[in-house]
Amino acid sequence: MQPINPGGVPPEAIGLTDHVTYELGNITEIVKTKGHRAHPRDSVGVVGHVRAVLYGPDGEIKQIEEGSNLVTDYGDEHVGERLHDDTALIVTGMRLGTGVTAAAKAGAGAAIVTYILTSQEALDAVASGADKGAGLGWRITHVCTWIAGDITNGAIAETVLTDETPITDVAGVVGDTVARFVFAATIDKQAGDSLVVTWQLDYLGA
Repeated sequence: MQPINPGGVPPEAIGLTDHVTYELGNITEIVKTKGHRAHPRDSVGVVGHVRAVLYGPDGEIKQIEEGSNLVTDYGDEHVGERLHDDTALIVTGMRLGTGVTAAAKAGAGAAIVTYILTSQEALDAVASGADKGAGLGWRITHVCTWIAGDITNGAIAETVLTDETPITDVAGVVGDTVARFVFAATIDKQAGDSLVVTWQLDYLGA
């Protein structure tokens, strides 16, 4: 059955607007304009996931905090520099803090807010990389362990990934903070506890 079109009046044109799809941190922009086909634009996305596990003196798990981090503006620059400059700094470790300011791309939320003294920790080992599978990207894993006696603090609320070289006992700055994560609940690390933070960054081009 043909659609009704009284008097042969041509149908009205339908306006199409830009559409942006966000998936796994990768941004694919599809632009639709009248008379033209949609063309996706290549882009590269970086998504981070943080998992913090607190172990008691007996080795039993006391608390787990995890979620998606925020890669800072400096972190974006860090990734871009590594694509063309072999001398660019690499991630060296993590820091802990008690600040609860929301993570941000730039400004106060893009670095440790309230640093816990002596909490700077070098990576347990050189970061490892793994192929997530065809079309799924590449995963870089960083791990830091604060052993029993390392630090004692009942209000650990934030952690950052840094490329300060070498990593030192300071809060760090926006210019060396690759990513930041604020825990949903504070972590109470006592003298006999150990804390392991696993930080994964996934890279996916489209």
